[in-house]
Amino acid sequence: MRILLAVHSQPTTMAEPYPPIAPYQSDFLQVSDIHRIYYEQSGNPNGYPVIFLHGGPGGGTSGGDRTFFDPKFYRIILTDQRGAGKSTPHACLEENTTWHLVADIEKLRVHLDIEKWVVFGGSWGSTLSLTYAETHPTRVTSLVLRGIFTLRREELLWFYQEGASFIMPDYWEEYLEQIPTEERGDMISAYYKRLTGSDRQQQLSCASAWSKWECATCKLYVDEESVAKAADPHWALAFARIECHYFVNGGFFEYDGQVIAELHKIKHIPTTVVQGRYDLVCPMKTCWDLHKSFPEAEIIIVDDNGHSSREPGIQRELVAACDRVRDMLKTGSVSADTISSLTAEMSLQAPAQASAYAPAQTPVQAQASAQVGRQATPQRAAGVSMQQMDYPGARFHAPPKQAAPTGQPPSTPNLDNAMHKRQLQPPGGFSHGFLFG
Repeated sequence: MRILLAVHSQPTTMAEPYPPIAPYQSDFLQVSDIHRIYYEQSGNPNGYPVIFLHGGPGGGTSGGDRTFFDPKFYRIILTDQRGAGKSTPHACLEENTTWHLVADIEKLRVHLDIEKWVVFGGSWGSTLSLTYAETHPTRVTSLVLRGIFTLRREELLWFYQEGASFIMPDYWEEYLEQIPTEERGDMISAYYKRLTGSDRQQQLSCASAWSKWECATCKLYVDEESVAKAADPHWALAFARIECHYFVNGGFFEYDGQVIAELHKIKHIPTTVVQGRYDLVCPMKTCWDLHKSFPEAEIIIVDDNGHSSREPGIQRELVAACDRVRDMLKTGSVSADTISSLTAEMSLQAPAQASAYAPAQTPVQAQASAQVGRQATPQRAAGVSMQQMDYPGARFHAPPKQAAPTGQPPSTPNLDNAMHKRQLQPPGGFSHGFLFG
């Protein structure tokens, strides 16, 4: 038997979004005494389930999020996370943490009687997708991710304190104006104080400024329609309050860098990442750091796009990635039994993991745990030799190199972009011809 965990032909960059469709079912799920989350289903009721995890946190879903998936094949599930979109209570921060959201995804899976599903997420949705997969690896068939964000302190400082500000100083000025000079040494905390304060007008003003900063930076070319979205107080309040709540609390992770440190738990899951080269919101360094810890994942770099899933190159690559997962599932390249056997073997070899609420590990402990996990990556599926099993991602990545001899620097992972990197297009070129004609 030949097992392929990352079957991938040359990406179909001409893949276009699927036509808009309406959901065939929408409802609410009571996930706690306080929170009720909205969910909907569209596409094929008997199709393979895929769940779309939106960004923010607090961003909510929209009808356009259904168009990444072939509606004849996929059972498309969208959900608004706690406090976001149509979920209630609106913009509520109580009982609203990463671990509550992970638990909600599981409750929804059980409610919909789904055994396993494809998980799709971008930006904060990539954080939540990875965290859910690391927590429930037996429930994820494949991951399709965009604009990698892992909520490390350095990522937050880049965007909200100093870094992206050097590239977009004009929009940054408007973000700064809400905060007195003496409080600008910690912009996230200063915004949090105002977004959770009792002055309603100040809440709305800060929510608009916070949201406008992200909307202005989410595409390579500033999209005024996107910027205008920040003027909607209903949307902006949930987006800004929930984002800031998560960021000021470090995402409620046990330690900084947890998502990347625990990638060893999901190396058996076929994963595709689409990353814009000029992503200001979630810069490519985080994607690169993920690649170094998870070389099995396919990385597709779109050289002339930024952060948004609606930029033409990123959008096409995401659709193409979902189509490849569809084809993989149709041909049975990855079976449920294969995923289960690899996960079971990993659970026997990987170090025991603390609960989500265990005391935080130190960075040294986290590094040690990650190293043990890498050494415990499963070597084979039950009854299958290494000679019979393609290394995940082997079509484009060499297997991990052996550790360098003592005294020599470790080698850098080789990101082979031959099939992955989308070349920069001149004005009027393929990716942004819609702008220049």
